[in-house]
Amino acid sequence: MSEIKVIFWFDVEDYITPESEDALLGLIDLLDEKNIRGTFKLVGEKARQFKKHNRTDILRKLLKHEVGFHTDMHSEHPTIAEYLEEFDFKNGAMEFEKREGMGFRDVTDIAGQCPSCYGQPGYSWAPQVFPIIKKWNIPVYLDCHDQICLDGKPFWYGGVLNFTCLDSFLRMELREGGLEDAQRAFDKMYECLIAKPYASFISMWYHPCEFITEEFWDAYNFAHGRNTPRHLWRKPPLRFVRQMRYYLDMLGQFLDYMKSKAGIEFITASQALVLERSSGGALAPGGVKELASRIQKQLSYQVYNHHTLSAADLFSLFRSYINGSKLEPELIYGPEHEVVSDEAEKLSVADIRRAINTTYPRVCGFKQLPDYFIVNDKRINPVDMTCTLAEIIKAELRDDDLVAITRGSLESMHYAKEDNNWGDRWIIFPRNLQVPNIIRMSKLQTWTLKPALF
Repeated sequence: MSEIKVIFWFDVEDYITPESEDALLGLIDLLDEKNIRGTFKLVGEKARQFKKHNRTDILRKLLKHEVGFHTDMHSEHPTIAEYLEEFDFKNGAMEFEKREGMGFRDVTDIAGQCPSCYGQPGYSWAPQVFPIIKKWNIPVYLDCHDQICLDGKPFWYGGVLNFTCLDSFLRMELREGGLEDAQRAFDKMYECLIAKPYASFISMWYHPCEFITEEFWDAYNFAHGRNTPRHLWRKPPLRFVRQMRYYLDMLGQFLDYMKSKAGIEFITASQALVLERSSGGALAPGGVKELASRIQKQLSYQVYNHHTLSAADLFSLFRSYINGSKLEPELIYGPEHEVVSDEAEKLSVADIRRAINTTYPRVCGFKQLPDYFIVNDKRINPVDMTCTLAEIIKAELRDDDLVAITRGSLESMHYAKEDNNWGDRWIIFPRNLQVPNIIRMSKLQTWTLKPALF
């Protein structure tokens, strides 16, 4: 029988409705009663409201759980996707840190713990956030988003473990009959997952404000690109307190139902990270040769023994092999642009080796692949270079040997969606929002994409 891990998380974001704080407290008490640790992703402004309202009761009880980071102001415009659409990868990362850094620091200071995860507001995802959350030592991306999806399973992207596009998302709707419908959905999910030969994950989430408000706080103030001034912010209609308690009780019944099944365990973001079993250690030369033999003209991730390796990992390994260095994969972000390699006659291995040992661009201190390498005045893009390095290793060529450039393709790009019309994906977005730059960069950063192993 397999094990099923349930990651139960909450987006704690409504900084306009003070009553949502009592809903949050009710949820924390419920989880404590059920002996379940939750993951609570806090917006910076919400954390500041806790401090302003002297909610030491909430902050004290949160210490038993995990805190994540959910941006500084969530739905105020421009949201993350809106402002990062205008930036390249490196400068976008710097812009994200500038705009969101205060929120990260406030959540850390006020909650008294370092965030274990990050998640975007609504549909407002962007690839430029990854170097910064990596720099902030946030190891997990926890949310639901489908821009990057790897067969419905957890994956590594941008150097961070992602639980964002799982096959198994679950929630009990807060309405009459919601409990029965959720139990049926869970039963169907459980029967499918428990039969698998490996551990599986269910991602389950709520917003605390849902339990006390009839509509979402941000739609009332920031829908379709509108930026309501702070002094005109409006609270959404409230539920009666007895309704809130009724739905909390329903959720408690659902949690009891889930816990009654064999093999179910509730875990936090950091506990999910500990379960990941891929090896980050060095490979033997024979292993690198085996990986090179798998590369023809299609470049994507590879799984070898206990190693899971992105296209960028493969480049770093092949580079180290040719240099006679330690064969340990290295996080390298994808390039800024996709460039077509120049036409070239056969090139010497020595010249190629000199080219790949150039100084690399940096993003927040991390290496980034250049748009191209220069070999005898010819531009060779990273995909073609990696495939050519594989040929050099397979053929056991030496410095004075000549090699033709292998024209390749980055097949991992196919795991990124193509649609750049995001205006209808989230009520907060302007209706005509298009993000072709984010789509382009999301594909280029699939250089870092690889499966997670459990």
